Order: sequence, then C-alpha cells, then structure tokens
Amino acid sequence: MRDRPISVMIFGILNIGFGFFGMVEVLLSKLFENFGSNADSPQVNSIVAFFGALQNDPAYILWNRITQPLNFVVGAVLVASGIGLLLLKNWARLTSIGFGIYKVAFVVFNAVVLVVALRHILAKSFENSGAGVIIMLVAVGVFAAILTLVYPALLLFFMTRPKLVQAFQAGPR
Repeated sequence: MRDRPISVMIFGILNIGFGFFGMVEVLLSKLFENFGSNADSPQVNSIVAFFGALQNDPAYILWNRITQPLNFVVGAVLVASGIGLLLLKNWARLTSIGFGIYKVAFVVFNAVVLVVALRHILAKSFENSGAGVIIMLVAVGVFAAILTLVYPALLLFFMTRPKLVQAFQAGPR
C-alpha cells in the first residue's frame, strides 16, 4: 500500500466539502434571492436596495445564468476529485490543479464583470445612501475575493509539490 501524504487526505476532504457546499449554494441561491426585502433599518434598506438593483441589472442576470450551472458542475467535479484524491488517483490531482487555475481565473473575471455591471448601480447608490454603504460593500467584495482565492492557491501549491506528485505516481508496494 502506498503512503498517503496527510495533505492529500486534507485536500481530499476539503474538496468534497467545498464541492458539496458549492452545489448547495447554487441550489439555495434562488431561495434567498429576495431575502430581507422588507428590512426596517435604513442602513439595511440601502444594502437591500443595492442588491435589488443588482438583481434587475441585465448584465448581472446574464452572468448569473451562465455561472450558476457552471458552478454546480464545478462543485460536482470538485467532489469527484476529492474522492479521487483520497484514493490517490493522479487524475484527481490534475483535476484539483485544474480547479485551482479555473477558480483564480473565475474570481478575476467575475470581479471584472461585476465592476462593469455595478458601475452605474454604485453611482446611483452613492447618491441615495452615501459613501459609507458603498465603501462597506466594496470592502466586503475585496475581502471576499481575497478569501475565495486562499483555497485554490493552497491547492495549487500543495498539488504541485514533488513529494506529493511522487505519491500519486508511485506504484503499489
């Protein structure tokens, strides 16, 4: 039996968890689309109004129609690669590397699309609610993008380590 590096077990389990979470997120996103629309707080109402305007933006609607099914498929592939990692299958390591590259590219492209879609919405929101809400939304967006990149970066780093690559290519002992 081959020695399984602990990082392979960790990333296998994390891939399964993040994959299931991604699939559930896509399924639940429609359920919570209008969540909070009757908020009592003016600050919350400003944020809800912002997301309401975003949900009515044609570019954002098109982007969601493209990315939601794609994210569901990516989640399923991530679950499969997690199972494959636990079984020390090299295709799972390569799929995990592919996911890491895809996710980095997706986060960058998503930011570009959202900036284009949000440009006029942010300007209108700035007039209606002031700079505080806009600064908070931008800060949360930047923080979320950075946080989203942590796992793919770690996955890319560990899945390309020579010792780990060797563990996947070694024959049975």
